[in-house]
Amino acid sequence: MLYLTSTPKSIGALLVQDVDEAERPVYYISWKIRGAEVRYTPVERHCLALVFTAQKLRHYFLAHHIQIVTRSDPIQYLLSKLALIGKVARWLLALGEFEITCVAPKAIKSQALADLLAQFPSGDYEPVNEELRGEVHAAMASDESFWTLSFDGAAAGGKGGTGIVLTSKSGEKLYLSYKLNFHCLNNEAEYEALILGLIAAEKHSIKKIRIRGDSKLIVKQGSGQFVLKEPALVTYRTTVQRLLDKF
Repeated sequence: MLYLTSTPKSIGALLVQDVDEAERPVYYISWKIRGAEVRYTPVERHCLALVFTAQKLRHYFLAHHIQIVTRSDPIQYLLSKLALIGKVARWLLALGEFEITCVAPKAIKSQALADLLAQFPSGDYEPVNEELRGEVHAAMASDESFWTLSFDGAAAGGKGGTGIVLTSKSGEKLYLSYKLNFHCLNNEAEYEALILGLIAAEKHSIKKIRIRGDSKLIVKQGSGQFVLKEPALVTYRTTVQRLLDKF
């Protein structure tokens, strides 16, 4: 479980493990916030705290289902935005690879310790690494039981772009697209698009999905029907298969 807290000048986090119905501290984090971050609202500071902590404790987050114990639900805040742009989009995609849920505070002692850490931040200022590949723009759509994911990606001159459309049975649509500001080939761009679509579907609590793409190679590799011969695509296929297990 992860306890988050923040003040206008600092943020604190406490990772605990439930052992024999007792919470045992695993890791403490506290740091100062500066620049534009001091103008964040309380819930935005909680989002910042979660993203920063996930980056610092990524090995814990990947290995375990993390329960966030906090008064303000940062995940629900991100999903409630009508448009995903700027830092909100970057935060949501940065958290997409983790199993995270939020629960109401119960252990007063652990929350008090997290609050105390925020009052006395340790170490120098360390900015949150918000770098993600490209710019994301999205419009939110309501959840339905069955959705169709259409994805496409292309590269030219070493750079590329991706786009996805999630369509519900009733015709509602969710659009996302972003630029790939790094050297890539067409197959890599196609995988980037598919991964973006699967993360978006998961974050909208979509459970049943049909996937359509114009790249037979990516579709067949992702479903395990084609043998993977390009080493550069191994990580992409592994990520896709991990995400597909959630649907």
